[in-house]
Amino acid sequence: MLKIIFTIIIVGAVGIVVFTMYVRETNPLSMYQSKTLRIRETKLEVLIADTEEKRTKGLMNVTELADDTGMLFIFPNASQRTFWNKNTLIALDLIWITSGRVAGVSALPSITESGGQIVFVASPEAIDQIVEVPAGWVEAHGIKVGDRVE
Repeated sequence: MLKIIFTIIIVGAVGIVVFTMYVRETNPLSMYQSKTLRIRETKLEVLIADTEEKRTKGLMNVTELADDTGMLFIFPNASQRTFWNKNTLIALDLIWITSGRVAGVSALPSITESGGQIVFVASPEAIDQIVEVPAGWVEAHGIKVGDRVE
């Protein structure tokens, strides 16, 4: 009887691990918490990338973002940063942030748009946060250098 119970527990544990891995693989954004960010008067729902693992994975393999959504990368200190489009399937606008203000804006093409070539984009100065949003979002909302981010 103990052997059967032990087998059921092992099979159940393996099932949970496999299911968790499946969810992470099929829904790459499932491990992120979200919050509302405001840039000027514009509200944006962002997924929070505040660990090395989350910052490294970012929006890789994501095929779409809903309107007024993005990802906020939070770093432990201000430093010059570089982002790339490896496995990035959608074109993005990058909003570089330092001390609660927009420090710059850059475009990052999808890996398809860059012909499979990895593109690197450097921050204009030392930054402590960056927001990735779908390409065109910055222009559509009139976001510019110096805007307040809350």
